[in-house]
Amino acid sequence: MNRLTIAWRNITRNHRRSLLTGGIVAFGFASFALAGGFMAQSFDGLRDNAIRSGLGHVQFADARAFDQSEETTLQFGIGQTGKAMEVLRADPAVEVVMPRVEFYGLVSAGGRSLPFAGIGVDPEAEARGSNIPKSVHQGQWLDAKAREVVIGGGLAKALNARLGSSVTLLATTSDGTLNAIDATVRGIADISIKELSERYLALPLPLAQDLLSAPDTVSRISVILKEPAHEPEAAARLVQQLKQSGVTLGVKIWRELAVFYQQVRMLYLAIFGFMGAVLLVVVFLSTANATLMSVSERTREIGTLRALGARPRRITSSFILEGALLGLASSVAGAVLSLLITFAINISNIEMPPPPGSVKGFIISVQIIPSAYLAAATAMMITLALASFFPARRAARAPIVESLAHV
Repeated sequence: MNRLTIAWRNITRNHRRSLLTGGIVAFGFASFALAGGFMAQSFDGLRDNAIRSGLGHVQFADARAFDQSEETTLQFGIGQTGKAMEVLRADPAVEVVMPRVEFYGLVSAGGRSLPFAGIGVDPEAEARGSNIPKSVHQGQWLDAKAREVVIGGGLAKALNARLGSSVTLLATTSDGTLNAIDATVRGIADISIKELSERYLALPLPLAQDLLSAPDTVSRISVILKEPAHEPEAAARLVQQLKQSGVTLGVKIWRELAVFYQQVRMLYLAIFGFMGAVLLVVVFLSTANATLMSVSERTREIGTLRALGARPRRITSSFILEGALLGLASSVAGAVLSLLITFAINISNIEMPPPPGSVKGFIISVQIIPSAYLAAATAMMITLALASFFPARRAARAPIVESLAHV
């Protein structure tokens, strides 16, 4: 009879205690795995929102634009946009190239004037590489040839503007003069961030360049890649290709620009890391108490084994093996439990409340992360092994006479 069989028989000797301990470990495992799945879903959602909000996987601009604020409109604008975009589109790793003009101005409608944060875009490219066109809940997304705009819901409400309303845009041109154009509201976007919804205004790139008197000039060029995992390599290669064509630009990948994503990621890791540590301590204390009772009940058995010549190290290792085996069996049960809970959550379409700064909630979803399951199983097995080690070591080193006389 091998040691694993003996360890399993010792575990099943007291069904109630083993089931109670195993249940604690199973629920601890499920909590660990579900937290990891929820965290992974949150990170994926934040990453996709950051990339598809206009950052792109890789972003090109004048090198000064990444570190300094413009004092005048398009101070750090990219000239020769057509040439740069031609080079970028020719690369086989590039899926979508999104040129953008960013500026500020005043929008007037019905006697009211409000500041806006304007963005001139290529409507077709944005529809392919950005989630912003999907946020238009009234009307339609932009048409490149029309003198029309899409505004945020908050700005539309403040202006009392509706679909088809005429608005006047006033902005400072690249040479410091004022210019104005008339346009029509083509769509109203449901922007989740309240402050942005009250300032958001998108217009076709040609119309924005006309307003700013800056033909063939953009603020930034965002690129969506076919293989996002190779962002640094693609960025270096594209910069080199641009230099060879006579266009010198700075470049950053989305992680360097998405400050909010990095901050939320660190916050989540800190919160769930602390919760995981507390969970392991609770499991350790709960299982240590059960193990202590088991060792106490088997003290005379330990004394008998010592009298027959078993070494303390072998007895201690047997208890550690029992703890690890119970941790493994409980982890399997916890994995089944977590899969059932994950399935139930994902089909229930539970909507979470809006995050801070947003006006729209999101549907909770939990991913199945094999590494989280493996980490949880390893943590539970080690925790139970440690919980078994200390009482077993003490009992195995007690004098044989005291162990045999234990009641």
